[in-house]
Amino acid sequence: MAKRFSKDERLIVEKFAPESRFNFKGEEYEVVFSDKPTCSSGEPKTDIYVACKNLSDQSHQEFKITFKKGNADFLENKLRPERAEQLLGENWIELVRNSVIKLKNKFLSKKLIYITRAWPTRAGSITLGWRFELFNKKQGLLSAKMDLTRKQVIDVYAGTNLSLDKKNAMVADQVIENSGVANYIIEYNPSQSDTLEKIVAQMIPIEEYVEQNQEIYFGCKALNYRTFKDKYEGNRSLAVYVKWNIVDNKLKPELVFEEPLLKDGHYIAAKTKAALAQLEIETTDDITEDNVVSMEFVYND
Repeated sequence: MAKRFSKDERLIVEKFAPESRFNFKGEEYEVVFSDKPTCSSGEPKTDIYVACKNLSDQSHQEFKITFKKGNADFLENKLRPERAEQLLGENWIELVRNSVIKLKNKFLSKKLIYITRAWPTRAGSITLGWRFELFNKKQGLLSAKMDLTRKQVIDVYAGTNLSLDKKNAMVADQVIENSGVANYIIEYNPSQSDTLEKIVAQMIPIEEYVEQNQEIYFGCKALNYRTFKDKYEGNRSLAVYVKWNIVDNKLKPELVFEEPLLKDGHYIAAKTKAALAQLEIETTDDITEDNVVSMEFVYND
């Protein structure tokens, strides 16, 4: 459970040094301690945990901050089933399926085999499927707004539905209940010269932030098998995957929308490579009109 501070997160934690004092919404606070919450696997939603004492009544106050750089668009990348359930709730499969089906025609129009390069896709690539990520704004053609309630949007930002080990994270060598569930967000680019007061001024309660940022978008990025190097970019869960069938001794793609995130890169790559081997296709240089059912899904410019 080694701490993986980003440079900006470390800078902010250092400003919340023990015994530091600050004013927030008319109340005076003194920092007791601050640290980055950790858990056995993955990450909690809280990036910076600050325990404080309210100097007016000596009560305990927790500032559990999720941090996002001012120019960062993504909220969650490379979503896997367990994380999708924690963020979106028990009906996550339906939410993800309905999201990608909205863009079905755009998926069906995509090229799937790249004999030559089509930026950013490298020559020699065969698409295995598309991973699923969450953003605060639209990202390219395979992106759209998710149909989420206000509560679900809050859950995504705060991590309300996280597993217990992520909710009750380890902070400063102790497990603190709900320390991994964020209640504030900071969205800006800090600098070393910033004062604690300036950083505190950037803190916005999650529910207040959601009032101004009610829309969450999904985006899908292709996972490609690079035939020239016999590799692909990690074992990503796929929101839509390509089932490469053999029909009349020719390669035929079938896009599967009904099993979002339930198949991963390893599984689909193995199936794809088996189909290619059966047709004695080693790389995209071996692709011809004789071994694919149509050249419509093949890019060769």
